[in-house]
Amino acid sequence: MTTHDIVHDARDAALTLRREHLAHWGGTDPGGRRLTANNYHFELDGEPLPLVAGELQLQRYPADEWEAGVLALKSAGCTMVSSYVFWNLVEPRPGEFDFSGGNDVRRFAELCHRHGMLFSPRIGPYNNAEFSVGGLPPWLYGMPLTERSNDPRYLRLVARYYGRLGQELSGLYWQDGGPVLLVQLENELTHAPNDWRTLFGYTASDHRGPTGEEFTAHMEHLRRLALEAGIAPPVFSMTGWGTGGGEPPADAFLVSYGGYMDLHPRPRNSGLTVFGSQSYPYRGHLPVAFCELGGGSPTRAAYRPVTAPDDVLVGALTRLGTVETITLGYYMMHGGTNPVRGDFGWMTKEPEFSPLSYDFGAPVSEYGERRAPFYRTAPLNRFVTEFGPELARMRAVQAAEPVTDPEEDRLRTAVRSDGTSAFVLLANYGNRTPLTARDDVSLVVSLDSGDVRIPRRTKLSVASGGSAILPVELGLGDGMTLVSATAQPLARLRGSTVFFRPDEGDVEYTLRGVEDTRVSGDESVLGEPGGVTVVTREGSFTVNETLGIVTLSREQAEHAQVAEVAGERRLVTSPDDLTLDGDTVTVTRRVPLGTDPAPFTWSVLPAPAGVRAYGEAVRAEPDGPLFRYTAEAPRPAPGPDVIEVETLSPSRWLLRAPEANPEELAGLWADIDYAGDLCRLFDAGTGALIGDDFHHGVPWRVKLGRFRQALAGAGLQLRVEPRATAERTADAEGILLDSREEIEGPAEIHAVRLSAEIGRRFVCR
Repeated sequence: MTTHDIVHDARDAALTLRREHLAHWGGTDPGGRRLTANNYHFELDGEPLPLVAGELQLQRYPADEWEAGVLALKSAGCTMVSSYVFWNLVEPRPGEFDFSGGNDVRRFAELCHRHGMLFSPRIGPYNNAEFSVGGLPPWLYGMPLTERSNDPRYLRLVARYYGRLGQELSGLYWQDGGPVLLVQLENELTHAPNDWRTLFGYTASDHRGPTGEEFTAHMEHLRRLALEAGIAPPVFSMTGWGTGGGEPPADAFLVSYGGYMDLHPRPRNSGLTVFGSQSYPYRGHLPVAFCELGGGSPTRAAYRPVTAPDDVLVGALTRLGTVETITLGYYMMHGGTNPVRGDFGWMTKEPEFSPLSYDFGAPVSEYGERRAPFYRTAPLNRFVTEFGPELARMRAVQAAEPVTDPEEDRLRTAVRSDGTSAFVLLANYGNRTPLTARDDVSLVVSLDSGDVRIPRRTKLSVASGGSAILPVELGLGDGMTLVSATAQPLARLRGSTVFFRPDEGDVEYTLRGVEDTRVSGDESVLGEPGGVTVVTREGSFTVNETLGIVTLSREQAEHAQVAEVAGERRLVTSPDDLTLDGDTVTVTRRVPLGTDPAPFTWSVLPAPAGVRAYGEAVRAEPDGPLFRYTAEAPRPAPGPDVIEVETLSPSRWLLRAPEANPEELAGLWADIDYAGDLCRLFDAGTGALIGDDFHHGVPWRVKLGRFRQALAGAGLQLRVEPRATAERTADAEGILLDSREEIEGPAEIHAVRLSAEIGRRFVCR
């Protein structure tokens, strides 16, 4: 399908920044760095501060894997970790607090800080999160008070909780030189109910919180209690949905928002597939921030989505083009597992949710697997952090004829612009009804200096499901300007600007301040008034002998990271999972047991002075504009016969590794292929449930190494239950005392395919 002249009028689009009403936001750290805010964004030393947060809930993830989880979020392009803190876990009995193990919020914050990540604890007292009563302690129900209210008896208990939590967070705030930038109080007040029925069953009541003036007073009470407890972040935040029940205290909170593509079953395309489908009441007065862009959806009995990578990407992309924001947050970015109170005290919100799994279909699974949405969203996250300073100045401008109906089969576009430069955001995605591919797109952006047309010399195609961000009048330094490009900006390095091809086909760069004789490379160079148009695919070319323009493939860009390595900002990419930690580059992958894996490779720009691997020779060679390093991959351990399988029945298997050293099993994974309603994993020695999965059409991938002690001991039992319905049945006297179960399908385990995580570490110098 051909699309012609999608017009965006971005003249006079510059934002007017105001700071005086938010002068109390922010602070100065011990190094003298000044954090401030204006009506559109945060600032660091007067420059815009982009933020990309990913939710990783410390109490839903093993404490010995926290560091790997934080590094995974950093690898995804996040700059901040957000996490609920559940009150009922840290104060299980009135006045008795436990901040050890999985509740050690201080240690978690320090891990974030160690790896250069900011931290945003979301401390409640109520946190919805598909968690038991929103994290309210169960003993509240039996006390003479009204929870989530201005009842003084309730507020005194909140004050006690905040007071103890304040001790844990002491010295960790931005102004102390620590990582805590935002602290969220409450969650979805007036919107989400605290479901006491989870604990107390039939007829138990719930309460959504106060409305009107009492809503405002309640948020102010919570803020005052937090400050009195020493909880003093630069800014407090609160969720913005549910505020129809009342107004936040004036200029006291960053009001943040969410948006989920597939939280519930929908027959039509989501409103998040189009730009401008939501309103933000405080837009232009307070910064618009997102804390819950859907990284997936919680699986439950009646709804079991498999989150598509573009669901996550497009949901964030359209919000970025809908409103003036440079603050994104994903929920969940990293899946988790519900803790258990005692042995069988389930902590989930409702029976239809899994007792344990809170995987959420997130970009990083509850076992630490980096999935397709992880890679699909990473370039967008890097764009926000790399080009956020330009984006921060830009108003959100809709197309002259915007798409408002998500079912309409037209390309969705929007512009962020300050009138002198712009970014065009494109989305050709329908999450339920696919949109038609566009083979000849023509865009016009009207700026204060005149119209810019994209493309100029080539065809711009957008595949069905495709999306992109295209630059307009982007300054490159040294008098050079990128007038337009059909590639998406990814990173700026010393002497290079890196882009990637959003789709197949040629890429066009039109530059001003560059003569055709000053372009070196094998690309097609076409003359323009005052500049050139360069047509290429992948590779690089140099302009004016000073700047390299590098074009990567989408796959290279999705696997790329940008960080300070060996004293310089570098871009590193690998087809495998990649983690950068200081001067160390780690590449990992999962391979079937018993196989001989292909070598590990990773490529870097610019090349460091040298690279060594731990115990392995490293080969180095040019890789287009990058430099590639290769090392042999270790054979996976343990061997393929490490697991003994005892078939107890078609639906029950016992897995044991009696001859293995438990530590040899640390990297062991399993894909469990089964038919049935759900599969559960038990410690065969204690009978404790340690994992569960609602069947949703794909094998269940489990990190068996997490349970290696049980596996090497009594073993792990897999137990599958069938799809079934139950109905009450009467006895001879007509009394409903029993039930009858109708089995609707098989329950059987087909296969357990084993793999191991292998890796190599490289040190750059």
